[in-house]
Amino acid sequence: MKNKLVGLLAVLLVFAATPFHAQAATQFSDVDKHWAKTEIMYLADRNIIGGFPDGTFKPNDPITRAQASSMLIKALKIPLVKNPTGQFKDVSKKSAYYQILATVSEKGIMKGDNGFMRPGEDTSRAHMAAIIRRSFKIPTDNQATFVDVSPTHWSFPDINGIAKKGITGGSEGKYMPADSVTRSQFAAFLVRALDDSMKLKDYHSYVSVKGKTVEQNGFLYTIAKDKESTKLFKENKKAGTRSAILDSATMPDNGINRELLMSGYQMVLYNDEIFIPYWNLINASSKMPAGYNVVKLNVNDWSYTIGSIPLDQKFRNMFILNDRIYYTLEKNKDRVFDSKFYPTKPMDDPLTLYSVTMDGKNKKTLLNFDARVIFDEVEANSKSNQVSQNNKSVAYDLSTMYYFNKTGVYKYNLLDKKTSKVSNVLAKDMEVTATQLVVTDQAGKKHHLKK
Repeated sequence: MKNKLVGLLAVLLVFAATPFHAQAATQFSDVDKHWAKTEIMYLADRNIIGGFPDGTFKPNDPITRAQASSMLIKALKIPLVKNPTGQFKDVSKKSAYYQILATVSEKGIMKGDNGFMRPGEDTSRAHMAAIIRRSFKIPTDNQATFVDVSPTHWSFPDINGIAKKGITGGSEGKYMPADSVTRSQFAAFLVRALDDSMKLKDYHSYVSVKGKTVEQNGFLYTIAKDKESTKLFKENKKAGTRSAILDSATMPDNGINRELLMSGYQMVLYNDEIFIPYWNLINASSKMPAGYNVVKLNVNDWSYTIGSIPLDQKFRNMFILNDRIYYTLEKNKDRVFDSKFYPTKPMDDPLTLYSVTMDGKNKKTLLNFDARVIFDEVEANSKSNQVSQNNKSVAYDLSTMYYFNKTGVYKYNLLDKKTSKVSNVLAKDMEVTATQLVVTDQAGKKHHLKK
């Protein structure tokens, strides 16, 4: 009885996966106004996908692993393995569908798990990315693209890889890897992989990279001093070459006392733009900062603007996510932290987290919290030995802000706006890696915490 049920299931899956061609160039009754009509008809006209006997396509129904396998075999014109040797616990060798699954398995396109191919299981968006990337031999990519896919996700390099090639663009900065792929979505992904003219244009990442050195597409960007001035350097990792793309000595001052480039400041790289915070001076003699703003540089043509984003001038802890700029302000607006200010004992500072659009508008108040008063120092220069505008007690990672204070270490999710406690460790420094949060306590001991 078990074998009969397995065989019957396979037959049903073949029917569901195999296009029903009552006539050429079928016009489905339920796709005329669908967003993916062009892609669906592209595949239907090429006998890669079909509808159902009632004339529908059912574009919003999930697509199974078996159906996806059948479509890929047809689209890529992959010959079926004649004498497959693979054995599956849930697909009989007598099944008409066995040969298709054996072929995608042996080709490394779709992999089973502990002997199960799960032919009737819905295909997740994460699995879709993996099988599309493997089928079309698209390179993996480790630059984050979506706010809800972290580097620890098993399909992270697959998802970024197909996004870079214009096969998927997500929705509002999210990829939703656990969601099931619909028949229309899979049709769109497949058509974009098959036909370059159908690909999405202008790749866009929704995740920024922050640090004293930032990297993207094989290039490193660092602010450093040479014998003449402070510069922003661009290094080609593969070629081992380095060139200065921004020089503080040639940047216009416009009569304002300010430090536009300072070695040790953390930059934010978002798509093709680098955002470099700078500080203004009240006057040249006091060397005290009145506030901050941002130099925005395009990494392709090296054009830049100074102070073009109207942020609150005393902003700190800048980050960019999903086309919004995040930053903090301290509630004590009269306090100025510089190299002369160091508390005699550990203390916390009340901060508020805000976000604005990329042009500095639509300001939102997100969170009130306390953070330890510890700042990154920057290299001394002719004007000042100023501290950075970044708290060591505040760090970002993908869609999460971490912070610590006198009661422990916390995290705030920028997506669902929820706060939770990570640890009771009383910290003095913090580092976020791809897999963990490394916190240094007040005695100098490092604690490796799960993110």
